[in-house]
Amino acid sequence: MANKYTYSILNDFPYSKVDTLRLTDEIEDSSITIALDYINTSGDDCDVWFKAVLPSVDETTLSGVVSSHSGEEPDIIIPPTMSDGRPLVRADTRPLETQTYFTMYGDTVSGIGDGKALIWDFSNDDDIYDPNDFENGPAVVSGCKCKRMDVWFNDPAYLKDGSLYFQNASFGSHLSMYITVPAGSYYPNDAGSIPAAALGLPGNQMYAYASKDVLFACYLMKHHMVGDCPMGDELNAEGAQVDAIPVGWKITGIICTDEDNNNFRGFGSLEMYRAHTVILPGGAPGGE
Repeated sequence: MANKYTYSILNDFPYSKVDTLRLTDEIEDSSITIALDYINTSGDDCDVWFKAVLPSVDETTLSGVVSSHSGEEPDIIIPPTMSDGRPLVRADTRPLETQTYFTMYGDTVSGIGDGKALIWDFSNDDDIYDPNDFENGPAVVSGCKCKRMDVWFNDPAYLKDGSLYFQNASFGSHLSMYITVPAGSYYPNDAGSIPAAALGLPGNQMYAYASKDVLFACYLMKHHMVGDCPMGDELNAEGAQVDAIPVGWKITGIICTDEDNNNFRGFGSLEMYRAHTVILPGGAPGGE
């Protein structure tokens, strides 16, 4: 049976006014356990009807909602539109104001796509992986040798898909890929000792200092390869990252093969979303 709770608009509401739509949202977002029926106003009375009698704790909560109600209309969310005014309807995960971007190269401070390449070649001693370069780097398995590839981007990047191309992969060859915090940076870590406020950041998150590079998140764990794959081994995701990789953080690939394989080589391709894809004449970032 419905039950009514009546409040004085002039005396019970802090600004002596009521917006029934906002009040409805505030009640439904509260911890009140009984379903709201409807709200109406007449003269100085604001009647709040519930499907049943409120427990005392819910009645106290309702009084608190009333005492903090602003009486203002709810904010109107204007949906995005295309340049010609048509509504923008999308079902993909690409953040607004970003473009799809495929690459095998990272950035530099002043350039896009002219940084380090996601390429490995075990015929030389370039890019040898050393777990001591990380605070938490995985150890090299006995009988294996590993190389390390790092790329980074000079604006926020939302990682999505990828592909791997390789030749002469011996059985047991594998690749892991991580998002890496560079040495000298602070990063969220519940085991850290630095509160967000000490870094001028909001919230109660704890942070730690990276004295060496830190593997922060794993994107690909020990993806095995064997033989040749010139057409590409695709890595498909349903959607992009929710949060962009911070500027300056790296995508690190650790590629391993057996000690006797000097012919294993290959490269990786990443699909991501980012705000800028070229540098315009004069040095301004473009491609939005």
